[in-house]
Amino acid sequence: MRDKQAERHLFQKDVGYYEANREKLLEEYPEKWVAIYNQKVVGASPDVQHLLADLKQRGIPTERLLVRHVTREDEMLILTT
Repeated sequence: MRDKQAERHLFQKDVGYYEANREKLLEEYPEKWVAIYNQKVVGASPDVQHLLADLKQRGIPTERLLVRHVTREDEMLILTT
């Protein structure tokens, strides 16, 4: 149970990072998919599948990433494993 709580807490920190830095991310990664892990951008690509494949190849645990499409439009992608 503690591991799930710790993971949830870390994920919430990544969400907070995205929200606090959204404008900066919009400038740097417009209309791209961005992966955030441990409050850092660890990858970006216009294609979400390419982004996830690259992250897996680099050994970044995709099950704990925050992946967002950086756009001024409202949209959400839910990834399941």
